[in-house]
Amino acid sequence: MTRVKICGLMTEHDICLCTQAGADALGFVTEYPVPVPWNLDRERSRELIAKVPPFVTTTAVVGGPKESILKIVDTVKPQVVQLHGDETKEDIAYICGKLSEIGVQVIKALRIDVDTQKAQFAIEDPEKAALALCSTGIAALAVDSKTSGRPAGTGVPLDWKIIQSISAAIPIPLILAGGLNVDNVTAAISFVKPYGVDIISGVEKTPGIKDPDKVHKFVRTVKALQSSIKLNMEG
Repeated sequence: MTRVKICGLMTEHDICLCTQAGADALGFVTEYPVPVPWNLDRERSRELIAKVPPFVTTTAVVGGPKESILKIVDTVKPQVVQLHGDETKEDIAYICGKLSEIGVQVIKALRIDVDTQKAQFAIEDPEKAALALCSTGIAALAVDSKTSGRPAGTGVPLDWKIIQSISAAIPIPLILAGGLNVDNVTAAISFVKPYGVDIISGVEKTPGIKDPDKVHKFVRTVKALQSSIKLNMEG
């Protein structure tokens, strides 16, 4: 069953929209160190996360120095933290260790440059980088696209063959992000077979404002694919 995370939530209205559409998780970009349209300060992020209903996973998407990240988490109180910056392997392990003490899981985003196909990490080979990250204590790996103009939320898809090879190589769940939309998510899931999909700009009217039609169509498409796969297996 492919999970759906919708990221970049900024208003209570869009929280309601996404939960009613059936999203499994919501992401709140909190004090990200690089300018992006979805940035919230930690107090606003905490206020919004408190509005999320039960059984929908709350995720704080962060980056920057490890101590700053831990302070953000202490204020925001998310269920999951998604590291989406240039954290080192050592920093990731440290954060995982600290957050495990309070029951908060960590997802690490492995960002891959759409032009060079290199990982934005100390290890540039995407598969080798993914395997190295798996040893830090993260609960899942999100693979996302990066461009020269934006560190995330690019709207540009990656080469799914690369992501498929990463998924086959790692022992933890893989979350597919980067350039997903209602028109390509079926093909993406069928090819990569990820644990979950993560979308932000692909369901927006403008940056920070979700489009109700796109949100409902995206979630419905993923859920319909799951039902189709289940029926085929039972058949």
